[in-house]
Amino acid sequence: MTLSDTLASWREALLTGLRRLAKTLGVALVGALVVGSSWLMHRPVGYSGDAHASSLISPDFVSGLDVAWEVTAADLGVGGSLRAYQEIDGLLVALFGEKGQPSTLVGLDLSGEKPSVLWRREVTSADGPLFAWGDSVVVAGQTIRVADGEVTATWEMPIPTSVTSRFNDSDRSDKKGFINVGGDSVDPSSTGFSRVTWPVIVVCYPRDQPYGVQDFDFLCLGWNKDGTEAWRYKVNLSSHGFQGPGIPLPVTAVDGYVPVSQNFGYEDRQVGAFLHLADGVLVESATYDAKTLRPVADGWVLEGAMTDNPKQSALVTLAPDGTEVSRTRLADPFIRLTDLNYVKCWDEDGRVARPTSEQVASTLATGEVPWAHMCTRREDTTVFGGVSMMNGRRLNATKADGGSQYGNYPDPVIPATDGSLMLSQPPEDEDSTNRNSPTNLYAVPSGIQLASLEDVGLHDAVPFYDDLLIASPARPDSRIARLRSYLGAYPHPHTVLMGITPKRAG
Repeated sequence: MTLSDTLASWREALLTGLRRLAKTLGVALVGALVVGSSWLMHRPVGYSGDAHASSLISPDFVSGLDVAWEVTAADLGVGGSLRAYQEIDGLLVALFGEKGQPSTLVGLDLSGEKPSVLWRREVTSADGPLFAWGDSVVVAGQTIRVADGEVTATWEMPIPTSVTSRFNDSDRSDKKGFINVGGDSVDPSSTGFSRVTWPVIVVCYPRDQPYGVQDFDFLCLGWNKDGTEAWRYKVNLSSHGFQGPGIPLPVTAVDGYVPVSQNFGYEDRQVGAFLHLADGVLVESATYDAKTLRPVADGWVLEGAMTDNPKQSALVTLAPDGTEVSRTRLADPFIRLTDLNYVKCWDEDGRVARPTSEQVASTLATGEVPWAHMCTRREDTTVFGGVSMMNGRRLNATKADGGSQYGNYPDPVIPATDGSLMLSQPPEDEDSTNRNSPTNLYAVPSGIQLASLEDVGLHDAVPFYDDLLIASPARPDSRIARLRSYLGAYPHPHTVLMGITPKRAG
């Protein structure tokens, strides 16, 4: 080999080494960029809103979705799985632990840039019902104030773990306790909080001794928030229904009164009395059809007939205790009070609006709803019975080809405060095979999809403030979640709670 050949060989080896070094550096640079972009994409923007509590969303979400914050159990100083969380009196209360084991309650303030822990409290095994009650929670036989986590009362007789809001009359020998807290049902299999909207929790305990010892089928008690007994009465069963005061209906109380039924299928039968929840006093009334009975701000309304002409339809108004107040002739025979069952309205503060009896009469006569800030309407059919209108505007759905057609959206739909947007699952489609679609953000009334909660690794979320949605990711520590996180997508592994805020300009 000549000198020139040797030099050429060295030169070629040098070039090969440089090329390999360049490739190595390129791979390292790409990796760094991937990791860097992932880190950049996982920089939550923080929350900077006005902390306005609402069940509606802000129109600012038109710009899209940003992650305000992510928190892990370690961030909150607790262990175990997230079992339940609930907004209570302006704060977030979360329960962590494993079934059958001691659990930890955490009180969180979400009004700052990031959630701040206000308190932690260990409770015994929280396998029974969980209640959100005014400014407190009731967990494991304790009433705990959410402002500071202090135990304000210990129940001498905690709520049984087997109670249910569905009355069971099929087998006298093996009955579950019956419970009613207002609008929310109580399911023993559920791990969430049930919101108490009544002055008391009503529990009907089944007879546990033979008739020779106990002469009743059910003993119904009203329990105060501090675990003390407010009142009690006995209920017996017969082939025709209940003997005794009856069972309170699961409706919103009006001035502390709710109707009671003496029938097994109590929600669809007759009401002949009203129960004052605070003291258990029963006020007898005329017999009314429970199926059409509707609570309003100043009492109750239901469909009936004019006294002087039974064939003439009338709107019957009752005082809170069931005393009849008036009967208003309905000129149009096709007007039905049940039409209002398909309408949901909110006031300007984002709270569910409840009209007066006079406002109901006006709406039935005119079809207008001047007493509410925002309303949605469902179709009154069993097929495609989703939300079809918002504030009198017909909702549309955008087709795959870019065209538009009328759309029905699955309930619940969460509108924006000005009616320009809504959070919803996709419009109902008889040809769709996806029965677990994510919640998306749509323009109203066009139905154009603006964003999806899938963009931030979530399936659904609920408003905490109008400009802050909260959610818990499904299986955040799964293999897919880890891969998504590495590639720069939310959520991080081990994330238990996320806050979503409108995307900021720029």
